[in-house]
Amino acid sequence: MIERDRALLARLARVNRNLGEVVIDLMHHQDGGELPATKLHNVATALHQLADDMLTRAGELGHHALDQTSEKSR
Repeated sequence: MIERDRALLARLARVNRNLGEVVIDLMHHQDGGELPATKLHNVATALHQLADDMLTRAGELGHHALDQTSEKSR
């Protein structure tokens, strides 16, 4: 496995380990039941960046058919 792929998987593993705590933190910072916008934005941005990096890597590995499949499901 190349170093870049190892680093990508390590990021995914960190997200997996910490996502529950992040959700609990969001729940604890709700204001009258409403999520905190800044914290929610930060979590969404981090998840979006990870997903983009994973899709980019899949494309580099030649899995363009996956992109077409995901476009059809939208």
